[in-house]
Amino acid sequence: MQRTLDLELERKGIEYSHEKIREAIKNMEYIELKTQNQTFVVRTKINELGQKILKTLDIPIPKIITPSQEFETKLKMQ
Repeated sequence: MQRTLDLELERKGIEYSHEKIREAIKNMEYIELKTQNQTFVVRTKINELGQKILKTLDIPIPKIITPSQEFETKLKMQ
């Protein structure tokens, strides 16, 4: 997967290093937020390289706040 990502980033002229890729992916975190009636998944801010990686892999950037059920459904589809 790493080599495929390397080739795709190079093809698109996106500057990267393996360390920056690891950091961008590591920083894509989610937390679960529960209220009395609902549960949501909240994502952290995705840095510029992280956004480019997702776009390169044809993965839509997730919403900042997503109802838990919707998030789980999307995970199952991938």
